[in-house]
Amino acid sequence: MTTVHLTGQLICATPTDVAIVETHLPEHVALTRAEPGCVSFEVTPTDDPLVWDVAEVFEDDESFAAHQARVASSEWGRATAAIERRYQVTRSPAGQTVMDVSDDDLADLRRRLHDTRWPDRWPTAGWEAGTDQDELRRLVTYWADDFDWEAQQRGINALPWHQAEIGGAAITYLRFDAEAPGGIPVVLTNGWPSTALELVGLARRLATPSHYGGDPASAVTVIVPALPGLPFSPQRPTFGDQTHELWHTLMHDHLGFARYAAHGGDLGAGITSRLAQAHPEAVAGIHLLAVAAPLEVDAETLTEEEQAHLARVEAWDAEEGAYEHQHHTRPLTLAPALSDSPVGLLSWILEKHRAWSDCGGDVSSRFSDDYLATLASVYWFTNAIGTSLRPYYESATGITTRVDRVEVPTAVALFPHDLASPPRSWAERSYDVRRFTTMPRGGHFAPHEEPELLADDIRAFLTTL
Repeated sequence: MTTVHLTGQLICATPTDVAIVETHLPEHVALTRAEPGCVSFEVTPTDDPLVWDVAEVFEDDESFAAHQARVASSEWGRATAAIERRYQVTRSPAGQTVMDVSDDDLADLRRRLHDTRWPDRWPTAGWEAGTDQDELRRLVTYWADDFDWEAQQRGINALPWHQAEIGGAAITYLRFDAEAPGGIPVVLTNGWPSTALELVGLARRLATPSHYGGDPASAVTVIVPALPGLPFSPQRPTFGDQTHELWHTLMHDHLGFARYAAHGGDLGAGITSRLAQAHPEAVAGIHLLAVAAPLEVDAETLTEEEQAHLARVEAWDAEEGAYEHQHHTRPLTLAPALSDSPVGLLSWILEKHRAWSDCGGDVSSRFSDDYLATLASVYWFTNAIGTSLRPYYESATGITTRVDRVEVPTAVALFPHDLASPPRSWAERSYDVRRFTTMPRGGHFAPHEEPELLADDIRAFLTTL
């Protein structure tokens, strides 16, 4: 079975055509969305008052054909028959089950957890030399004996997953349709060591704000692609196909969004920046949790704030940056150990969730045992931890395009416990900064830690585009 995607434009020739569309469109939208098999249906105005963007998705060919037949004989169809339509129809696999863990694989994980060969203890306390061994042992026991993976898997598979084949790369993505039409669509990209699941709460707040006490008129359609090589999307087949180009093809060509916005943090901030740099004609604006450093900086032009920022970055690199250096230089030395030991994998990502979040040293204050065990399980069952290191290597070796200058409107939101907090002037060296927000709390995993703060900031920025 396949889903059917129709995208394109409705093009009026005269103001009379516009009046016809505006008269009949509300009923047409309501009837279409109520049809059996309609997954989503959007008709949104563009900057040209004579043109509307059209995007519809039906769950199969039968429901799409029934829709086409109804439209042809409807009042909308008759009234707008003479108005030009430029549509394209594509199809993609439907009913995506992104996790299907066998009983044998689940039993194997639990056996490995129970049979862990633990290192001898050091005369250190807590997190002083890395992951707290007592906390790790406690969480491993929970993961092995009490964690309900089947319940988590059902919840993951119930999400609105889709898949697209783009340039030989299989991209799995989530689509959350806006509860009301009119907003600019936005693509969200996560960082490391996260997955697309981290963005679900944020996406729902943006797509269905009324469910969280917000105004439905501010709703936007949200696309959350799973990064290649991280859970849910396989790694890109070659080094040549860069992720930001896959994102543009997905948003513009496959989904039919002529203009869209983008948000990202960590690795996702770099992808979002390169996306805007490469396609300013399509990207209306970007919202970032981190900014790229300028390619060149004249030291004599640095402000005191910028000098202090660079000093903090240098100190952070010395204290916290060992993981990044390993990822940059010898990722395939580390990958077999993390891929073969679930405890090693959990230890590697658990320490980052404590160090990089606004948890006050208590990781459980921000991340439940279920959250962490689900994250580790998803990485384990997809065997994605090794390929998740690849973006670091590509960046360090020059495979990834560098960010030079991004000319599209840019918003920056800095959470106090994220990896860096540059001043606005530093961001302005590489971006057209229109909004700069310093958040009162939160860290590297802001979409999970502070989804309301982040959604409000993104929403406020989108209203300016």
